[in-house]
Amino acid sequence: MNRRTILSSKPLWLVLILGLSLLFLLGSPLRLNALELTEGIVSGETAQGYRFMTGGIGTEERNEMMQLVNQYDLALSFAARSGQYLSDVNIVITDSKGREIVNTISAGPLFYADLPRGRYNIKVVYGSWSEEIRDLEVSNGHLVSKVFHWNVPENDLARNGDF
Repeated sequence: MNRRTILSSKPLWLVLILGLSLLFLLGSPLRLNALELTEGIVSGETAQGYRFMTGGIGTEERNEMMQLVNQYDLALSFAARSGQYLSDVNIVITDSKGREIVNTISAGPLFYADLPRGRYNIKVVYGSWSEEIRDLEVSNGHLVSKVFHWNVPENDLARNGDF
């Protein structure tokens, strides 16, 4: 190859790399648009525009989130039966027609969502433990709270870094 061929192929490679990157980004499902509010509290909205917030690691964060809970219709919390709070819980919420509304990982033991009036199925998974609630009714202006407890062995808690 001569020098002119090498120089002209650089823009081609740049276009190819940028094009593949864009294809990858657009091809992957963007389920949630999230913004970290403070150090660990994540707030955003679903693809349908429903607000959510997750976090609550440490007393200060939990207190901050608990002050905002009345702005949401659904509140989920996660803990081991030993009392330790859990984070990194996979949360999937579908509507009555089976359409996925939320599919995310919790940033702490608390997850809040502002959903329209309706019936929802909620599946939460922590490691190999899972639980599902079917046909949960959510109505505007009325907070529905659910607590999920799992019999997680102490050594699994330490390995996962939960608090």
